[in-house]
Amino acid sequence: LVRAFAADMAPRGAVSAAARISAEMLAFQTGMRVPYVPALSLHLSNAAYAPKTADVLMFRSQLPSAPSFRRLLKLIVADWPEAPRIVDMPQGMSFADISSFRAVVMLPHVPHALRLSDVCSMGLPTLVPADPLIHKFVWPYAGPFCGRSDPELSRSVDPLAVNRSEPPYSPFAFQGEEYVPEQFHNDRRYWLQYTEWELRPHLLRWRSIPHLLELASLSEAEAWEISSKMRRHHTEIVHEALAWWRAAARAAAALETTL
Repeated sequence: LVRAFAADMAPRGAVSAAARISAEMLAFQTGMRVPYVPALSLHLSNAAYAPKTADVLMFRSQLPSAPSFRRLLKLIVADWPEAPRIVDMPQGMSFADISSFRAVVMLPHVPHALRLSDVCSMGLPTLVPADPLIHKFVWPYAGPFCGRSDPELSRSVDPLAVNRSEPPYSPFAFQGEEYVPEQFHNDRRYWLQYTEWELRPHLLRWRSIPHLLELASLSEAEAWEISSKMRRHHTEIVHEALAWWRAAARAAAALETTL
């Protein structure tokens, strides 16, 4: 499967990866070197950060561990008189409503989530788990990224592929059928660097719930400073990514005229 994919797509340069980890996995599986062109969330160009409250939004999560996390968070908040108000995200919330909060808390459910691109494009200060806590959330259900919840076929490797990468740790050894949290620490840590949760700068990374509450207590001035940095970085990646897409569109048009 991976050999046929590489044979069909690689010579035409017809593949890019919106997630850096996907680009690295393709190099490991097929020897293909595809460009990393991050998601831009251009559909949110008019949904800029506009906080109207000091409340912090808890972004919805379907992770099995999310309800327990929320219960523990509420217990700690109850004993923390100066804790910021953290609001659970209701169904059908608009981007304009999301941008009205001072900050947002996210639990990573996969290595690359479009919701992260969305809030970064808005310049919304974002709080995410730090290493090592993040491993509890980001890997167990990472099926769309050849994770353990995806069929074994997605983790196929062509051992005869030319120029196949040889990372120090396999992206698949720690994503077997059974989740073994007490093993593969270095493997997870190595591949974490290629997730969007680590690549995106200016995120507020918390090591525990008390640390989360401390970071979530940021002032309005601090929030705006972080938002400004996020928006500047987003402008930079939009410029770079659109340059690539323009070149790709010209190359595709030129190829079509020769067929």
